Amino acid sequence: MKKILFLLLILGILSLFHGKAYADCQPIYGGGQTCVSYNFTINKVVQVPGKSGGNYVDNLTINDPRYSPSQTVNYQLIVTNTGNETIPTLNITDHFPQYISFVSGAGSYDKNSKTLTFTLNNLGAGQSQTIKLQAKTADSKTVPIGVFCNDTTTNRVTAIDSNGISDNDSSQVCIQNSTAVLPATTVKTTPATGPELLPLALLLPGGLGGLILRKKSKEFKFKGGEK
Repeated sequence: MKKILFLLLILGILSLFHGKAYADCQPIYGGGQTCVSYNFTINKVVQVPGKSGGNYVDNLTINDPRYSPSQTVNYQLIVTNTGNETIPTLNITDHFPQYISFVSGAGSYDKNSKTLTFTLNNLGAGQSQTIKLQAKTADSKTVPIGVFCNDTTTNRVTAIDSNGISDNDSSQVCIQNSTAVLPATTVKTTPATGPELLPLALLLPGGLGGLILRKKSKEFKFKGGEK
């Protein structure tokens, strides 16, 4: 029973350090080892959409300002060394969602997996480093009509040390597509003048001549009556 309680106590202590602290242990000549503990956090924030750009927040919900299709989205990654030792290496992996794609910033971007990767070296104790990233929402033909605040608009990032201990964060935005697809219009055209109108045009002189002869006949009869 005592062994079980001791094991549970050890597991509880280890769980407190999961994701934010780890030990880099080196052997000591003559036996034993020395361990250096590192602590770090990673935070991803997104800019509130606006005419001149708003503040950066962790997430945007349905009640916050929304992005439109084909709009620029600015992100910041903030990595902080919360320990008292320099962290030699941190590998960052940033996963972009279905309706948001990477545009510019540090690292190497794979379009097929929509994944950005880069490395931070020698992050000093107590130091923070901010990485600015620019992305873009999908166009109105790709984003369905409606408002989307879910996995298709949520960006996820992970920082992993060479020892395999990691920390992660995510940042959600909302995309509203109000673009309606209008049906194609039918253009009515006036038939062009063709040969079928020619006979009608030839009848016009005959009609005018008949009217003139009729008028002269009436004048002649009237004059004859006077005699």
